[in-house]
This record gives sequence, structure tokens and C-alpha cells, in this order.
Amino acid sequence: MKPIIGNRTERKKEETRKRIIAVAMELFIKQGFEQTTVEQIAEEADLAKGTIYNHFPVKEAILCEYVQRRIKEQGPLALNELKQLPDTRSRLIAALHKTLEWMQVQLNNDIYEKYFIYRMQTIVQSIEDKRRRSGVSHILEQIVELGKETGEIRQDVPTKVLAGYLETISSFTAIGWVTRPECFSIYEAIDMNVDIFLSGARKEDNQK
Repeated sequence: MKPIIGNRTERKKEETRKRIIAVAMELFIKQGFEQTTVEQIAEEADLAKGTIYNHFPVKEAILCEYVQRRIKEQGPLALNELKQLPDTRSRLIAALHKTLEWMQVQLNNDIYEKYFIYRMQTIVQSIEDKRRRSGVSHILEQIVELGKETGEIRQDVPTKVLAGYLETISSFTAIGWVTRPECFSIYEAIDMNVDIFLSGARKEDNQK
């Protein structure tokens, strides 16, 4: 009976997390991130305030998991489409462009900025804790791994490290663009970041 009880408990936790995320995102979009309190989320979700904190230490963590879940849902289909592109550069650019476009549709600038700032604050923890990783990191890892298989990417640096570099650079760029969008084109900046990244990640002729 223990496994059944355990499974039931995990399902209940998952249902609670989903309810918190759904309610919180509706409030964030409707009235703004800063204007939404944990008390409001708890009241709308019909949960105790402590229950919210048991699942999410801060509001930003709710936002981060929402983005993570949505990207992971679309990940397999996106990867299949990306694999049809001719090389690593085009795959990386397409993946980052599509992610940006999705976020622009799903999130307003206020929420968008909070997401990326929180991502940068927790980037070190996410290396060790898979639950903290963005769905984007998984897609980038798959593209980098494919680049290694085709001989475009060097083999002497771990895939997770390479993907982490690119995601970090992209997140910094996104924060700069959200705060001062008139200063540069985000799509041109993404392309430049990928080119700079590949200059260091590319396999040299003398490498095995």
C-alpha cells in the first residue's frame, strides 16, 4: 500500500503546484507582478499562505516554473523542427528567436524582466538542481550535442557547460533589451551572441 499512498501524495502535490501556477499567472498578467501578493494568490487558490511558500519560496519561482513547464511541453516538437535546419548556427538562432517570440506573446515586459532577473540570480543553483533549470537549457543542450555529433562543436567541453554559457549570455542580453529596448535589436543581438559563442565552441582543425 505504501507505493500507492506515495503516488497519491505526489499527485496531490503536483495538482497543488499547478493550481498555484495557474492562479498566480492569471493575477500577474491581470494586475501586475509587483501588485500581486502571496496572500492574494493563496486566497484565489483557496490555499493557506504557508502552502504557497512550501512549494515556492518567492513569487519569481512560480513564474520561472510556469515558463519551464510551457517550454518543456513544446520542446519535443520544437526539437524535431530544429533538427531539419542545416547546421548548429541556424538551429541555435531559431531556438532562441522562437523562445523570445513565445515569451513576448505570453508575458508582458514587467513579467518578462522579473523572469530573466530571477533566472540570473539562480543560474548557479540550476546547474546542480534540474528542477531550477529552464526548458530552454534542455533544448540548447540537444542542439549542442547534435553539433558535436556532426563535428561542428568541440568535444573537450561538456555539453551542459556550453549550453549554460549560451543561455547565460542570452539572459543578460534579454534583461538589457527589456529595460532599454530602444538601444538595440534583440534579434540582431541574439545572432551576434550565437556567432561569438560558436567562435569559442567550434571544433578546430587540430582537435580530435
